[in-house]
Order: sequence, then C-alpha cells, then structure tokens
Amino acid sequence: MARTNLRTFMTRAQRAEDPGIGTNFERPLDRVMARDGKFLVDRIGQISGFREGFVALATMPLWRLVLTFVVGYLAMNLIFGSLYMLIGMEQLGNADMTSLSSRWMSAMGMSVQTLTTVGYGSLFPNSPATWALAAVEGVFGILGFSLISAVIYARFARPTTRIAYSDKALIAPFKEGWSLQMRLANRRTTLLMEMEARLMLVMADVDDQGERLNYYNLKLQFDKVSFLPLSWTLVHPITAESPLAGTSYEDLVQRRAEVILVLKGIDEGYMQQVITRHSFRFDEIAWGARYVRAFSSKNGSMRLDLNKLSDFTSVDAPERLPI
Repeated sequence: MARTNLRTFMTRAQRAEDPGIGTNFERPLDRVMARDGKFLVDRIGQISGFREGFVALATMPLWRLVLTFVVGYLAMNLIFGSLYMLIGMEQLGNADMTSLSSRWMSAMGMSVQTLTTVGYGSLFPNSPATWALAAVEGVFGILGFSLISAVIYARFARPTTRIAYSDKALIAPFKEGWSLQMRLANRRTTLLMEMEARLMLVMADVDDQGERLNYYNLKLQFDKVSFLPLSWTLVHPITAESPLAGTSYEDLVQRRAEVILVLKGIDEGYMQQVITRHSFRFDEIAWGARYVRAFSSKNGSMRLDLNKLSDFTSVDAPERLPI
C-alpha cells in the first residue's frame, strides 16, 4: 500500500528543479539544512586566509567571538611574556627580581602594557633586545585592536534578523480541508517590511535510479506581507495539486521529509534587505494541531506574546491527508 501511495504521489506532484543542493548521495542525509538555516556541509580543502578568517569572526556567534578574543589576548601576552623571560628580566627596568614568580609577573606586566599601548612607565626596556621586542609587540597590539574594532563594526553594520520560529510546523485544519502551517515573529523592536516567503519540500523518493532527493515548491496562501509587527502564520493549503496530498505521517518519516523556509525583507533600522532561512524536519511536524493565538489587544494597543509562539492544541486528523 505504501509503495502504491508513493507512486501516486510521484506522478501527481510537480517536482521543482534542484535549487543547488544536489539530488543523489551515496548515503542518506540526516537533514539537508539545520534548524538555524545553515547547510550541513563539511568542506574539505576550503579557501583559507585573512579574508576568510575575518568573515568567520564577523559571522560567528557572539559568545564564541568573545572567547576567541580573550584566548587570543591571553595567548599573545603569554608568548611575549615568555620572550621577555628568555631575553632576561635584568634587561627590563624596575623588574622585580626577587623570585621566579615575581619575574613572571614583571614579564607579563611589561607585555600587557606594551600590547595595549598603555605604557604606565613602571616597567620599561633598557637594552636593544628588549626595545626591539617591545616595538614588535606594540605593532601586534595596534593591529590586534584594529582588527577587533573592524570586526565589531562589521557585526553592527551588517543587517541581521532575529526571527523567532515556532518549534513545530503543523498539519492543521484550514477552511474545509487541511494545510501545512508554521509561525514566526520578529524578536526585535525594529520593523520588518516587504516580507516575502518561499517554502520548499524535500523528499527522499525511490525511482528506477535508486533513492534521490526531490524538491517540491509549496504554494502559500499569502507569500508576501507589507509589515511584520505581530506574528505571521504561513499556510500551505493541501489541495489536489499539493505534493502533500494523499500522504500520511508515516510517509513523511519514510521519505525523511524536510520543509525549507526562505524569508526576505527590509529591516527598517538599516533600510537594507535581510535574508534568513529555517528548516522543519519530519519529526518537527505535528500531525493534527492548531496554533494558539499569540497576539491580543490591551488598553487599545496590540500585544504580542513571543512565549506563546510555539503553543498549539491537538485536533483530530485523518491518518492520510485527502487527495
């Protein structure tokens, strides 16, 4: 019965062109895209260099960026402090020579003052070797803090989105039939305008060439909104032309279904276009449910509760969606 339904599905649904991901892989994929919108690709032999490193710093999560800067700062002080120790602490003016730990503290203090270009004057080089080392470290300090400033500016100047997505997509009632629904909202106070949404279904089907990924565009009831002050529920009505017509939840699991959402809009704060992506896998789709309203009115104004964005109630649903 499952194979018959699969063949029926494949003949009725109109496949879309490969969007650039690929169709055949030697082993099944866990998922095509992570929930945060990043493609799960391990790159071998990728381009490296300063530019790529700068892009990585400008796009990595904030906690990782702070950790990278802190570790880099401590590592530079440790390296140059060790070099001062290697040259000899007697070649630093006012260095504490009473014990090994005090010499280390003086070496690290000299490194911190030079790297940050503070220069309190309590420690100073008094030989050509230490002057040369201090000059090199000062250049590293200027370049390092210039890099930090550039990365911070790039992160603030680059428009990004803070979209909140529902934890689950739903197979939900819609008018006289059923639909695939997902909900989103803007976490920021800045307004998103001219929002456009595109929805794509990825299914691992079996044909005469073996298993392959097939792509299907899912038509939305509304794929554009002028403003996004509240939540937006995207609705794909499941009609006879829908690739989900006649499917069951077991079909979604068997074919490792995944729904990819692409959003585009204009951020009012930057007045620039922003693009974001999200993915719902088969185990992130609730079969037979309805979202709980997340917005209301209070004292004559609109109110949005982001904590309710993922809330839904269960409803009775057919084992297999109607054709």
